[in-house]
Amino acid sequence: MSGDITLAGGAGEYMESATVVSWSAGVGDPVKAGEVVVVVETAKAATEIEAEHDGILVEILMPEGAEVGIGAVLGRIADSLPAPAPQAAAQLPVSAPDMPVAPAGPASAAIAGEAGRRISISPLARRLARQAGLDPAGLTGSGPGGRIKSRDVERALRERGPVPAPVTAAPTRPVSAIPATTAAPLVLIHGFGANAAAWNMLRPHLDGGRQVLTPELPGHGRAAALSRPSLDDLAEAVLAQIEASGARECDLVGHSLGGAVAAVLSGNLSVRVRSLTLIAPAGLGPEIDGAFLAGFLAAGTPESLQPWLERLVGDAATLPRGYAQAVLRERERFGVGAAQAQLAQSLFPDGTQTIRIAADLERFTGPLKVIWGRGDRIVPQGHQSDLPGHAACHRLAGAGHMPHIEASALVARLVMQNLRGAEPN
Repeated sequence: MSGDITLAGGAGEYMESATVVSWSAGVGDPVKAGEVVVVVETAKAATEIEAEHDGILVEILMPEGAEVGIGAVLGRIADSLPAPAPQAAAQLPVSAPDMPVAPAGPASAAIAGEAGRRISISPLARRLARQAGLDPAGLTGSGPGGRIKSRDVERALRERGPVPAPVTAAPTRPVSAIPATTAAPLVLIHGFGANAAAWNMLRPHLDGGRQVLTPELPGHGRAAALSRPSLDDLAEAVLAQIEASGARECDLVGHSLGGAVAAVLSGNLSVRVRSLTLIAPAGLGPEIDGAFLAGFLAAGTPESLQPWLERLVGDAATLPRGYAQAVLRERERFGVGAAQAQLAQSLFPDGTQTIRIAADLERFTGPLKVIWGRGDRIVPQGHQSDLPGHAACHRLAGAGHMPHIEASALVARLVMQNLRGAEPN
């Protein structure tokens, strides 16, 4: 059996093109159905493409760094390698049977290490290691199967000591959709089950003249879902969207799950984070309203969804009109329901938060502000006890889990205060 590895619509249905980030196998390597073979990156997210059947990767048509259109054939899988033509045999490179042949291009997400050992590394970790001048072969992975994650690179950097300022590499591809800017944009990262529109009530209250970016988490809005979602992978996908703007530094605001993503991004080496504002962030304790998660995901009509949405706010009257209908319409239009259920199972299994951001916040030295509604029924306010001593915490009376909607003018003022704290004197 043979077949093409194709960039299908599901890997970027709403994008015109994508960039090949890394191949997880080299030509001649055996692959199994369901294994990740190649990672591509659109302006929205990094997407893992899996093998559809067992076989051998016999051809890589699109090397790492190549920009490809939707529907392009990236490589081919067959039952066996084709026999070389006799007249060309002398010209073919010969490798030992157990030595994988790495594809040409930048460092791979699964690259050849010492003695042919293949190193499994996430795209974000690969990028961080390259910027810091670290050899992935010397890193120990803490992910599934020994996969190297961004936290492993950060740990290696801490153990190594002070690191010289990284040299910013030229972009691997031109970004024409969003013009580059030298000013630090304000990046707003929404929470679980929402999308970029969650910031519509806050944005009019922000000071004008600043570029505002509203990336979407994978499996939300138009962003492609991840096959194995983790907090690091969510952060990687959002970082890709920020990088696509041309920004080299930014101010981050994150709500709920978006707050946890923002905390992880605060330590990245690609786009410097000047200030960090978190609104009812996830990741500071194990408790979360598991009944809300289950009810929100299971609801199939506006009537059954409405009571769960009302748990998000202190006063149900503050919910935007037609909010329940809009949530269900997005699920139907973009098919995000299953992706969000998988994400909830991965990050909040059995109604328990398994993600932790306290260490990320402790390491962040810029202005840090945390905003919480006193009536939050989703994430307990008691989690504030895990905040570092340099964090400024504001508790808003009358607000629940969504202060940016319930008290948008006040939250915008607090955000701008934090941003000004990052401005040079």
